[in-house]
Amino acid sequence: INRLYESGRIDIICRCALSSLWISESIRKDTRFIVVLNSGKKAPVSIKFDGNKIVGIKPSEHSIALIIKKALNTVKNKEWTNVQAGVSVSKRSFQDLIKESKNVYILSQKDKRVSTFSSNPTFILGDNKGIPTREEKLAMKKGERVSLGNKTYLAFSIISIAHWILDQ
Repeated sequence: INRLYESGRIDIICRCALSSLWISESIRKDTRFIVVLNSGKKAPVSIKFDGNKIVGIKPSEHSIALIIKKALNTVKNKEWTNVQAGVSVSKRSFQDLIKESKNVYILSQKDKRVSTFSSNPTFILGDNKGIPTREEKLAMKKGERVSLGNKTYLAFSIISIAHWILDQ
């Protein structure tokens, strides 16, 4: 596990998965969290956590990191391969996933502020460098850039804010 943490900011991915899927003592059944890893020997690797199917995962960074490690050892091709209940892995790229998406919101600090979202939204968060221009242009064909406020929030906080808006 320590090597996994050393290879990148897996801690951030783990926190985002936790913010996306867990509330207090339960799991958001209506939520999927997909992370696309674009670095490493096997890139791209997409790992999907499906809140409607997750069983037996503890809400901890360590638990999520172990699942990511298992997923990286399981990935084969572009077909979704089951890692464990509610978690699957694929070699699908960001572009592949966006083509399947609807109601896309690229979360950004600088764009129009929103307080509502359409039904079944797809949210896109970049890393600290943002979303590469090519990927952003593709995503813009399926949606829009929006802001949740004028401050720079941590990624997992942005997810919590978006859930709060959806829960209203």
